[in-house]
Amino acid sequence: MDILKEVLRYRSISIIGNYKNVGKTTTLNYILKAILKYNTHQRCTKDVVNKTRGYITLGLTSIGVDGESSDIVTKTKKPRIYVSKGTLIATAKSCVLSSDISKEILEVSDINTPLGNVIIFRSLSDGYIELAGPSINSQIKYICERLKNYGATLSIVDGALSRKTLGSPSITEGTIFCSGAILNKDMSKSIGQIVYEANILNTSSIEDPEFSKVYQSIKEHKIGLVNKDYTYEILNISTTLNCYKEVYDSINENTKYVVMNGILTNNFIENLIRSGNKYKNVTILIIDSTKIFLGKEIYDKFIKLNGCIKVINKLNLIGISINPTSINGYRFDEEQFIDRIQSKTKLNVFNVMKHEI
Repeated sequence: MDILKEVLRYRSISIIGNYKNVGKTTTLNYILKAILKYNTHQRCTKDVVNKTRGYITLGLTSIGVDGESSDIVTKTKKPRIYVSKGTLIATAKSCVLSSDISKEILEVSDINTPLGNVIIFRSLSDGYIELAGPSINSQIKYICERLKNYGATLSIVDGALSRKTLGSPSITEGTIFCSGAILNKDMSKSIGQIVYEANILNTSSIEDPEFSKVYQSIKEHKIGLVNKDYTYEILNISTTLNCYKEVYDSINENTKYVVMNGILTNNFIENLIRSGNKYKNVTILIIDSTKIFLGKEIYDKFIKLNGCIKVINKLNLIGISINPTSINGYRFDEEQFIDRIQSKTKLNVFNVMKHEI
């Protein structure tokens, strides 16, 4: 797999993970080095390898704090983030002041963080930085738009622990999912969790042009029921939490879709199953897969009972970045680990440490 080629299909990507020390920063640094090599080639040869992109102007930010020298949770040493001249960076004021790279300040935003307001600047030299971006998804989306406005042709958002909602297609166009051996000493259990979470993120989207027309009228509401003739009903519900009874009571033989503008939880599915069998002829539609918060046992049970869950907006999952080494002192056989994961998913599985730049 040519990781950079896949990344360059998008104008913005996020890097997310399901645990600490699974390799998010390592994956980010790999991409940064690959882009530097790509841009150097463009300068030297004037040969546009990818005619739709040409020279890449990179925009960089994070959700929360990243790039610090040691992990604030595990106290282990972390890879530093190295940027090249010309990179557009959005990070907190204290991180800007502590960085030794030369910079051109472009904007001081109104977005506040514990480390100060988010500042957007252009690096005028190479060097190391610490990223401390916004903590709210809508703010991340805004920052990505501002980076694009200042000339970024590719924006990368480095994710925080378990912030999978960052991968939502409403925020970034593509996503890399990072995981690894640290999940469990038992390789099979690690593989099971990685494959499950990756496949949930890769949940299939609904392919129904008629529904797309109806959806425009119900997308602002928390719960909508769409019938087989594409008439619909809006339920008077303010949250998707603890609403299983209202939903179940509203389902009838004509119901085709239950549309949920919120998160899907274990509690909802468990109670839906207990309530009866009406859900078996209905597809539950979620805005995107980052809103699915179901444990593997509950999800598998629901699907086995002929339940159906799909998404309205599919997440573009570039691949699964795997770290076969755990900070807890053990390491899996890399080839076996990756091959076994790859055999259970159609997604690209890779270890950036084994890819040459």
